[in-house]
Amino acid sequence: MNKISVALIEDHHLTRAGIKAALEDCEELEFIGEAANGLQGITLLEKTRPDVAIVDIGLPGLIDGIELTKRFKEYIQSDITSSVDNQPKVLILTMQDNEESVLAAFAAGADSYCMKDVSFEKLVEAVVETNAGENWIDSSIARIVLARMNNPFKESVNKAAISTVSINGVDPEYSQSLMANP
Repeated sequence: MNKISVALIEDHHLTRAGIKAALEDCEELEFIGEAANGLQGITLLEKTRPDVAIVDIGLPGLIDGIELTKRFKEYIQSDITSSVDNQPKVLILTMQDNEESVLAAFAAGADSYCMKDVSFEKLVEAVVETNAGENWIDSSIARIVLARMNNPFKESVNKAAISTVSINGVDPEYSQSLMANP
């Protein structure tokens, strides 16, 4: 049986060390690398091309987990040597359980979404299912995905963030020309 190669991008050292140690003890998985921020993470993922990348959303610096996922998925799509069947997958592992984070992660191309308070057995299950092409969604955030599926046209944008556009009429001199030359 081929082992599933896994890379971990997590900024908290103790969390990263604990997950790494647990992954290295798992017979089904092969731990191939780690990174502490988004910039290191995207470099690691492009270099190692793991079967599954475990990515935290809240990474420090200019590239957070959402942006890392988006860039990595774009990189994979642009790679002409990449086969559709064997593309790396992204499993988000985070404490973020709000609608904006969940929907942003999936919009960026995440394949699965897992909360950090999950048991190690469930994390391994998530990695295995994600690698198999399944979308593994933590039961605690499934309500967000299901609510969106039941109401796909619901606005999830902050109304205050929407900019307005003003449309001005034609200057009087051009208006007279238009009326004179119908």
